[in-house]
Amino acid sequence: MQIKPFTDTPIKYLEYDGRPSADVKELGLSTDDYLRMYRELVFARAVDDRCYILVRQGRSGFFAQIAGQEASQIGSALPLRAQDWMYGDHRSQGSLMIKGLKASEWFAHQLGRMLDPSQGRLMPHGPGRRDLNMPPPSSTVGNQITEAVGTAMAQHIKKSDGITICYFGDGATSEGDFHVGMNFAAVYNSPVILFCQNNQYAISVKLEEQTHTKTIAEKAKAYGMEGFLVDGNDLLAVYAVTKHCADKARAGRGPSLIESYTYRYGPHSSADDDTRYRPKGELEMWRTQRDPIMRFRNFLASQKLWDEKKEEALLVDVKAEVAKALAEAEASPVPEMMTVLDHTYAAYTPQLEWERKELAAELGV
Repeated sequence: MQIKPFTDTPIKYLEYDGRPSADVKELGLSTDDYLRMYRELVFARAVDDRCYILVRQGRSGFFAQIAGQEASQIGSALPLRAQDWMYGDHRSQGSLMIKGLKASEWFAHQLGRMLDPSQGRLMPHGPGRRDLNMPPPSSTVGNQITEAVGTAMAQHIKKSDGITICYFGDGATSEGDFHVGMNFAAVYNSPVILFCQNNQYAISVKLEEQTHTKTIAEKAKAYGMEGFLVDGNDLLAVYAVTKHCADKARAGRGPSLIESYTYRYGPHSSADDDTRYRPKGELEMWRTQRDPIMRFRNFLASQKLWDEKKEEALLVDVKAEVAKALAEAEASPVPEMMTVLDHTYAAYTPQLEWERKELAAELGV
């Protein structure tokens, strides 16, 4: 399939029932690749489900589920290389784990333990890891876009073979950072992929209530770059489009905007009540007819690569791995109170020294 920008309908390789709608062999993926992809989908959802339980148990204060969006996250992260930079948002944990973040680190992040790369210092929606070229996300919607573009500009200036990918939701396209980032990315021919997970709701605001363009991808035209609309629940399509844009960026042919059309099953976050704004029956339709995991499982079955016995074995294996990762996180100690001001700056400022003394007096240490 020739991957073209600005299509009227989402690019896809698989029908909703998993039947190939394009030549999947052209992707150059092996049987092992397919099986790994499926396992990553199942594992991401299992971690997601466990984190939601932690919130319900009162052990974690906040969580944004990725259920329903696994194909967008796994498929977009797999084409990346170690030297590439990844800027996530509050709903990117599937991509973060593909980049190298351990499930135990993610659980520790949710629980605020020392195994968390940020050591409990961030709102529980995403840690960063310097060795993985993965800055921690901010709570401010969209501000990571300009940061990611700046990183890509530096890669271009240094003639690096690395690229940058930046994740954000459809709501972020209404922020000024999106437009500034798009313009700078195009003007400076930055090797960046701006990846919009369009799950159709910016908290409770429907897509058609915040933009009058038919697609988000077409907004790229105004900035002189290519925009691609992809079926975000089709793992192979997301992989193919992201790889195409990554190869293009590495070859010096500039940035791309990808709109991954998907759907979130859960509320915006654990602090949201989505029953107040979702139409009746919409969620059930996506769960039963367009689920990314079911879709890819059906594809594997159509290729004679999967059956019920393998499914049962996989679920047992994934359950055990999730339990082990959570146990590792729980065994990690809670950060000491006196470390709360550490890492604010490279070195303690006079003001921080004063605050540290005041804290020590209050704690009696």
